[in-house]
Amino acid sequence: MADKKIRKFSKTNRRRLLVVFLFVLICFVLLVVRLVQINVKNGTDYEKNVLSLLNYDGQTIPYKRGDITDRNKTVLATSEKIYNLVLDPYVITHSNIDKASEYAKEVLEEYFSISKDDVDTILTQQPDSRYVVLKRKMTYDEKKPYDDFLASEDENDAQKIKAVSSGIWFEESYQRIYPFSTLACDLIGFTASDNSGLWGIESYYNDTLSGTNGRKYGYLTDNVDLQTVTEEPHNGKTVVSTIDINIQRIAEKYISQFMTETGAKNVAAIVMNPNNGEVLAMASAPIFDLNNPRDLTVAGYTEDQLADMTDKEMSDALYTLWRNFCVNDSYEPGSTVKTMTVSYALDQALVDPNEQFYCDGGQTYENDSTFVSCNSVHGELDLTGGITHSCNDVMMQLSDRIGITSFTKMQKLFGLGQLTGIDLPGEASCAGTIYTADNMGPVEMWTSSFGQGYNATMVQVVSAFCSIVNGGYYYKPHVVSEIASDNGNTVQVFDKTLMRTTVSKTTSEWMKNALYETVEDGTGKAAQVAGYKIGGKTGTAEKLPRGGKERLVSFVGAAPIDDPQLVVYVVVDEANAEDQGQSSFASTIASNIFSEALPYLQIFPTEEVTETTNENTSDGSDDDQFDEGSDNSDNGTSDDDE
Repeated sequence: MADKKIRKFSKTNRRRLLVVFLFVLICFVLLVVRLVQINVKNGTDYEKNVLSLLNYDGQTIPYKRGDITDRNKTVLATSEKIYNLVLDPYVITHSNIDKASEYAKEVLEEYFSISKDDVDTILTQQPDSRYVVLKRKMTYDEKKPYDDFLASEDENDAQKIKAVSSGIWFEESYQRIYPFSTLACDLIGFTASDNSGLWGIESYYNDTLSGTNGRKYGYLTDNVDLQTVTEEPHNGKTVVSTIDINIQRIAEKYISQFMTETGAKNVAAIVMNPNNGEVLAMASAPIFDLNNPRDLTVAGYTEDQLADMTDKEMSDALYTLWRNFCVNDSYEPGSTVKTMTVSYALDQALVDPNEQFYCDGGQTYENDSTFVSCNSVHGELDLTGGITHSCNDVMMQLSDRIGITSFTKMQKLFGLGQLTGIDLPGEASCAGTIYTADNMGPVEMWTSSFGQGYNATMVQVVSAFCSIVNGGYYYKPHVVSEIASDNGNTVQVFDKTLMRTTVSKTTSEWMKNALYETVEDGTGKAAQVAGYKIGGKTGTAEKLPRGGKERLVSFVGAAPIDDPQLVVYVVVDEANAEDQGQSSFASTIASNIFSEALPYLQIFPTEEVTETTNENTSDGSDDDQFDEGSDNSDNGTSDDDE
């Protein structure tokens, strides 16, 4: 092994090292001396500064969630202050006041009916606890007697008040209240336990309705005096909806009446102002209580059934109950879509309004002999007759003129397969059900021309219809008109939003006349209202799987049809009837809504009332049912449509 060389410091290096060591030692000594001086002379000041940064007795002050009102500022959802009764065992058990524990037990029994034994157990088992909630969600009236006791100037109570005032106190919070219980439940939505919105306006406008909690805390000043600071909460803003509570009541009344007298899987209605996209009412059945949204008995479940449910079954049932059928669910729209097919053909100059068509009961596709049936053999019809008699054959002939590429453009123009942008959560677009130019064949185009073979939502159909009767203006549907501060000042206004134009005014005028004829002499007779000119279109769709009896019927109409101010769209899904395909189910509900909503809006009758007016004898089935098509019925070639 090689010898290791040992390096030796020279005298010069040793002297340098010694100098550095002495310098560090001197600095350390000086630092210690300085720290001693600071501690002796300024220790108290520094202690005060540190203590002044500490907070004591921090307490959250909850914000008030904003209200939801109807268009006339009637409150639909609000927050009511509630109180939790809190006991601080530490304050009571460590009090320097004799009998503090006895005083606490007496007060809690007298003012809150809490037994002395229960209080004694808490004080004994949790003597060092600072927070025990004894009662929750107390009202102001329930707490007021205790407040009055604390404010008493009776000398006999002075010692007792002093003993309990810091150990028995109230924690404030808010509870969401819905004054009208079930009214507009699908539309309004409700809140979770953490005060966040679930469903409806509560969810969509959650950030607007939410505020910021305040805080109350204490801190020590430089003089070690305890100071209290209160940071006030910032309350949520008020959301003013477009809903008119009276029209909402009207819609719900007639839905409820139908459910009681006939019944159905679901019944829904939308009432809109066609001239700005405002939703005046939106309702469906079954309904639920917003103050108790988890009560499934309203949906027909028995207590025994609920007890046997798994968690998933319970969750699924609640989800179904809370869904807004008008926005979240879709279905084959049926013949209400014929208004779009005819309007587009007219607007593209593909048909003359006076042109004659011949209906021989359907159309046959030459390539595979697929036969798509009509609801009847109508013979010769003009274009108006094609609508009033809801002739599928006429629609198929029009679609041939439109062509596949333009037909898909037409669907997009009217918003089919697209989100309308309505300000509600969970809107379905149905994009996956709409044929594209690449996968639409002649048969698919035929069935699509009368509303079969794809899905739509109620809000899609009614928004498109509004544009057809208002001169061609497609307005974005919306359920909120403005935002206001918690003191009532307007913060934001939502004006009507024009998305696009769909048809010309000339086409719109022609369509209004055809829709009027449909109600006067066609499939929509059940929608007549004495003294008013109503225009509209019926629809009946055979549900999947084809060949069964399940039907969804609908009616969409406008009034007064010469200058529409109100559009009503009603859907009845699987009525409890032997013949579910009677469009009069939906038309009659719409008629009833019109009959009350129009006078309420001060839109008065303009027509002479005769004995024959409003004789709603038609069940809507004369021209609305149609025969089985070919064995290609899973393609939608067999349908009950009107």
